[in-house]
Amino acid sequence: MGVGGGQPPIRPDKHDSRLEAREARGGATSERRERRGITRREFLRTSIALAAAATAAPLLRSVAGVSAESGPETSRVYYEYFIVDNDKERLEYYSAMGLVREINGRKCVANPLLPDRCVSYFKPYEEDRFPIKPPGATKDFFSRCIRCGLCYYQCHYVNYNAIKLAGIGDGDLKMLGTPVIVNQRENPCTLCMECTIVCPTGALSETLEEAKRRYRRELEEECKKKGPKELGVETCEEYVKQKLGTVDRTLLARYPDLLDKTRMGVAMIDPDLCWAWNSGDCKSCAKACPFGMEVFDFIFTEWGVHTRVKAKVREDGTIETKCVGCGLCVAACPVVGSAIHVLPEDEYVRRYRNFKNTGMSYEEYLQKILEVENTDPATAVIRSMEINNAYILDVRGFHREKVVTELAPASGNGKPGSTRDKL
Repeated sequence: MGVGGGQPPIRPDKHDSRLEAREARGGATSERRERRGITRREFLRTSIALAAAATAAPLLRSVAGVSAESGPETSRVYYEYFIVDNDKERLEYYSAMGLVREINGRKCVANPLLPDRCVSYFKPYEEDRFPIKPPGATKDFFSRCIRCGLCYYQCHYVNYNAIKLAGIGDGDLKMLGTPVIVNQRENPCTLCMECTIVCPTGALSETLEEAKRRYRRELEEECKKKGPKELGVETCEEYVKQKLGTVDRTLLARYPDLLDKTRMGVAMIDPDLCWAWNSGDCKSCAKACPFGMEVFDFIFTEWGVHTRVKAKVREDGTIETKCVGCGLCVAACPVVGSAIHVLPEDEYVRRYRNFKNTGMSYEEYLQKILEVENTDPATAVIRSMEINNAYILDVRGFHREKVVTELAPASGNGKPGSTRDKL
């Protein structure tokens, strides 16, 4: 018995001490996990929830009677009208010119190309953007992607911040947790291709690395045929090293099949909203493009230099173009909300075949503008100067400091203010 008849003192057991130490370590580990973000258990729960959501998506769509292709993207109205019934002075001005029409109870300005219709413009990019997969996404991207987030972290690590992880509001449930590019106006893809390098499953193809491998083989073959002396070097290894040291993302344009694999979407210009199509001088989009005139074409007329993206929709619905949809042009456009938008390929085809619901294809609409400029200068002046310029400058807004009129070689990553020359 102990002193005073109490219970004998309990000696600490060595097992108890180890348990206390383990609990202490566990607490510290938990604190470290909390500091880093989510715990392992929370990560597993999230992963299981994402997998379940992706698996359940087809069932939910079938229950709701919605196909995988349907949704807001396939039925969205992507243009807006030049409404004037809220501006008495402007309404009187266009009424005196006989250019006021009515649609859905509102007064709007007529399109001189199609006088019975209201003129319309792409909505601001912020209202007409799509969640776009990163460069190099494979056809079986959603089954390959394990939602690890490595591409997201790498994109933020190099400070481009183009990639985010899709949430519920970003589209189909199968997209949950996958990487998407959602704001090309502020954070376009620079085609650094770092995301493809860190992808552990091949969901993002390393197209730029493949281009470098192919180019290396071509250089080695060239050196073998000509000999290093003729090429001004001591060895073929030196020649290959020199040439590879000068390549960057533009190397992709050398291999059309790799451009197709890299493609995220295709850019489309609204000629009614584009400064270059309305008697202005602007080549900002082409200057920002990594591939320049490989992607952009210029139509020289008495009315100025009109810019367009080289893209052709084939009969089978595929698109022939070297545009990969990086969005650097979107960020460079001086029109507020951008006159050029990057679209998923299926959406591009939809708009191309019936541009702004005019019943005309995109190509036919461009040709209509050129025809009017050549044959009816009075109508061309009204279209560009009296209507479209007024809308661009007074309604939408215009950043004159972003206008580029010279096509010097693009440097850096194409983002406004960038000084990075190498990727």
